[in-house]
Amino acid sequence: RQRRIREISGFFRKAAAYARATAPAEIDVRMEAMRGLFDGRKTLFVRANAAKEIVEAVQFAKTEGVARLVIVGGYDAWRVPELLRENKVDVVLRRAHSLPLRPDDDVDMSYKLPRLLKEAGVRFCLGYSGDREHAGLRNIAFTAGTARAHGLPSEDALRSITLDAAAVLGIDDRYG
Repeated sequence: RQRRIREISGFFRKAAAYARATAPAEIDVRMEAMRGLFDGRKTLFVRANAAKEIVEAVQFAKTEGVARLVIVGGYDAWRVPELLRENKVDVVLRRAHSLPLRPDDDVDMSYKLPRLLKEAGVRFCLGYSGDREHAGLRNIAFTAGTARAHGLPSEDALRSITLDAAAVLGIDDRYG
């Protein structure tokens, strides 16, 4: 694991150096694809659910100079709201219509997670990530309804699948 993290860090450092070069001697398409991560034109999306994974992703992004990070999944995001707020990290929540990740979690944890994040001041949008993402997207309105039924105000439930979703994706100037 540590070896892989060092490899990824090395790749990001190389990409950051490449991004600082105004006229690179040789075009590297992999580095070109990474260029916008360091000036905020692109967003790094990291799939993380456990609090430890979320903390590591935020620390990694800060260390490597990534300008904008979004956590995808975010099951434990409610456990680290200060970290997310301070670093302006948004969350695309995992599929709400699923069982809790841990046996000792509340059975409705996935349902009330949007309310917990809203109360903590973390910007999020509802997602439908999982094995059958394409099938679940047609049900995103039902996901918003479930969040509403578990304490998220109606207006915020609607925003979580419209304007906030566009903002998290960085396209709120055109959509939402």
